[in-house]
Amino acid sequence: MKRLLLILILTFSFQLVAKADDIRDFQIEGMSIGDSLLDFFDEKKISNSVVDWYDSLEKNRYVSLAFDSSKFTKYDFVDIWTKYDDKEFKIVAIAGVNYFGKDSLIADIDECYLEQINIANEISKLFINSKIDGPHKIIHTDDPSGNSTYTDIYFKIDEDYEALVSCYDWNDDLENKGDHIYITLRSFEFEKWLP
Repeated sequence: MKRLLLILILTFSFQLVAKADDIRDFQIEGMSIGDSLLDFFDEKKISNSVVDWYDSLEKNRYVSLAFDSSKFTKYDFVDIWTKYDDKEFKIVAIAGVNYFGKDSLIADIDECYLEQINIANEISKLFINSKIDGPHKIIHTDDPSGNSTYTDIYFKIDEDYEALVSCYDWNDDLENKGDHIYITLRSFEFEKWLP
């Protein structure tokens, strides 16, 4: 099988590695769908990284984790989901997150929109048969003021997987919310679990 390996290096130094004929080679910080978290972190780090962001959803189906690591070279942190009670902690969905700021690689939401398009173009080149949908700007329901939005571009990679590139523009009055770019790869089975 001919191996096509393409490294996307975007202007703000994101790096995705993907082989257009193998979804598992779409990597974020070296991790991909189907990998075991035990190959990257010890069990203590894994258990300490569980987050309750999705506790309102169906229980005992997926476990949400948020990792930061000094070994990460491209992302501020990585969100990962595994199936509930999976002792091997196999990744079923993964996302990389970078926050904006004057000292960050993306300064503000306008720069995010430009990079979102750049990333979308590169994903389209990698997965030439993927179907693109977006960008769509949506008011975020977690902000009662209606002043927070996210803008999504979706890619249907194949019958099982989708990629998503999002720019989050939170209301400045909200505490503990930071504007960021979010790049994810997930199965449609997992996506149905989300709100």
